Amino acid sequence: MRGHPFPSAWRRFPLAVANVIVVLFCAAAFAQSPSATNSQYFLVLLKRPANAPKLSDEASEKLQQEHMANIRKLYEENKLVIAGPFTDDTSLRGIFVLKAESLAQAEEWANTDPAVRAGRLAPEVHGPWDVDSSAIHKPDAHEGMEQYTLDLMRAGKNWAPHTASFNNTLKQHGAFVKKIMDEGKLAIGGPFPFSDSSDLKGIAIFRANTQDTARLLQDDPSIKFGLFKPELHPWVTGKGVLAPGLPLPEQKK
Repeated sequence: MRGHPFPSAWRRFPLAVANVIVVLFCAAAFAQSPSATNSQYFLVLLKRPANAPKLSDEASEKLQQEHMANIRKLYEENKLVIAGPFTDDTSLRGIFVLKAESLAQAEEWANTDPAVRAGRLAPEVHGPWDVDSSAIHKPDAHEGMEQYTLDLMRAGKNWAPHTASFNNTLKQHGAFVKKIMDEGKLAIGGPFPFSDSSDLKGIAIFRANTQDTARLLQDDPSIKFGLFKPELHPWVTGKGVLAPGLPLPEQKK
């Protein structure tokens, strides 16, 4: 586990994602599941705060190395199972998927990140995330990265749990999800508990670019009815962690 598995990939992305892209080390190296029998998945959105401190190049490089070391530690402790950066230019920088016994434990682990402690990243933890664990795979080797589209499923204007129309539409949504999963268009996805007070109600990761994903979601009954409002972001992770995504564009010289 010495060195960085994707040395050429650093030049593919803007410097703005440099502090997060190192999370791919763990994602591509994923090899074991946590041993705790009560573990569940928790998703961490890593955001860049508006008041993030400015750092010199030297300090940024040092923090980046510490960030990577902590990610490697979380991996070796069987806590981190998926990670990767967003590649568009927003305050969202990347995600962790942690396997923990509680939301509080996941928050504790997320807060160990040196970039979080330095105020360069702010974690927003959601969960448990109800997903099929068999969708997370063990890569055979460090073979690079693949791109996906990550959908932040926000509550729509007609989000009204426990109403008859809501439940009926949710069943239709379930059938739609099964269909696109069977067609190989969805890598992984699932909801958060209704008790989560955030407007983020679930996450889905598609094996397509953002334009194709947007067209695909036009047929989702839950979006037509206004249960969910999709928020799409291009995202990358280590090759082999999920069902195959899209190849990254050739590096421009």
